[in-house]
Amino acid sequence: MKNIFKVLLVVLAIVLSFFIYRSISSYVKFNKEKIDRYAIAVEQLQDLALAEKLYKTYTGEYTDNLDSLKHYIENGKIYSITRKDSSAYVFDPKKRIEVMKNFTIIDTIVSPVSVKDSIFKKASSYENFGYVPVNGKKFPIELYASFNDRIIGNDSTNIQRDHFFMGSISKKDVLDGMDPELIQREMKDEQSPIKSEKIKVGSDIRPSLEGNWATEIDVRIKEKKIAETKAKLKN
Repeated sequence: MKNIFKVLLVVLAIVLSFFIYRSISSYVKFNKEKIDRYAIAVEQLQDLALAEKLYKTYTGEYTDNLDSLKHYIENGKIYSITRKDSSAYVFDPKKRIEVMKNFTIIDTIVSPVSVKDSIFKKASSYENFGYVPVNGKKFPIELYASFNDRIIGNDSTNIQRDHFFMGSISKKDVLDGMDPELIQREMKDEQSPIKSEKIKVGSDIRPSLEGNWATEIDVRIKEKKIAETKAKLKN
């Protein structure tokens, strides 16, 4: 009887160890894939923010219309401007002597660069513009653009217009198809690299193009680009 009891304890210990191992293994796998997916989403948001920044430079405002933004990307041009500080002796008529003057030389390259070529190095990147491709699906990024007029100082005629832009996507969409229980835990996890329910770039209340992700995601993106560069060199 004692031997049977011992055997049962050993079997139970083995079973428990297996379930503990599987649980830990699943959690580790989930965390790795989670970071990879967050990195994909952030790269898409960064491309979107850069495109919006260039669009605002051209039009004076942000847009929440993806078609308008893509039209600008496909047809817009960027002029490369270089600035060089220099100095020289210049005759001063008041002092009647030559004095040292500092000035800036601005050189505009006549041949413009395509907005599309300047942002997207790979055709596949542009194919997914405005979307986050995960789990065989493409989830749209939600766009927000607005502005607010505010009075500067005591002069009611001195008005400054602040422009707002925000691109966002739900973490649940980015984690689509993964373990539902672990997704629920991730949504409430205060240690998550994305503490909000959405991954965001920009703001709907202040002029900003900052993102809400931790540096852990930026590190993963950098690692990914290094790996891609090494793979190209090998080929």
